[in-house]
Amino acid sequence: MMDDAFEHLQKSEWTEARRAFESELTAHPKNLEARYNLALLMAKAGHREREKELYIENMQKGWHLPSVVNLAAIYTAAGDIKAARNLLKKAVKKFRYEATPRYLLAELDEKSGNTAGAADWYEEALKTDPLNGFAHIRYARFLSAQKRHEEALKHAERAVALLPDSASALAILGDVQVAAGEDDEALASYQKSLAARPDPRTRQRLIDLLHRNGEHERANRMQEALDAWLKLQKS
Repeated sequence: MMDDAFEHLQKSEWTEARRAFESELTAHPKNLEARYNLALLMAKAGHREREKELYIENMQKGWHLPSVVNLAAIYTAAGDIKAARNLLKKAVKKFRYEATPRYLLAELDEKSGNTAGAADWYEEALKTDPLNGFAHIRYARFLSAQKRHEEALKHAERAVALLPDSASALAILGDVQVAAGEDDEALASYQKSLAARPDPRTRQRLIDLLHRNGEHERANRMQEALDAWLKLQKS
């Protein structure tokens, strides 16, 4: 039934995929992956409360890290930071070798202004899994905001080495390089990011950097192209 569900997903047959996942869960209620994928379908259809319920069911039947991440995001978006924090702290105990719940706790502390707590969680995340590129890039962004540029560059470069095809990691490396005054390196990082995945925000940062470095003609041409593309998306 799982194979049927994914086949329906590939064909954008959402109703059939939902029914296949529901049939799988009737037969195998402990299939956390099936419930997670059904939750994603519910989110796509705009049934956010049902999505949330499915993630909670996964927590009741057995811990599933992607469900934890998405449920924590739902709590955070709703302003229920306490629920998000409690969920992630439980996940830290359940997933002893996973960096993800730890760096998500770091981000919660960072947003609340608790920089010391954030630093501790970021460091614990990297101690737990030194090869997690996402932990490195988030820590790099945090360090850059604290004006610890040398350390930030080290972690951002490490993240890109671990995630060489990640457009977001390359874009954040560019941001860190800009903050450190390495404009030429940042231009190259933004260009590599855009080659990996076109993104209007990264392109705007590239345009702004070109202006700052006096390349106004080139920047203006890129701005015109970006503005035309954004207008087309809205029409």
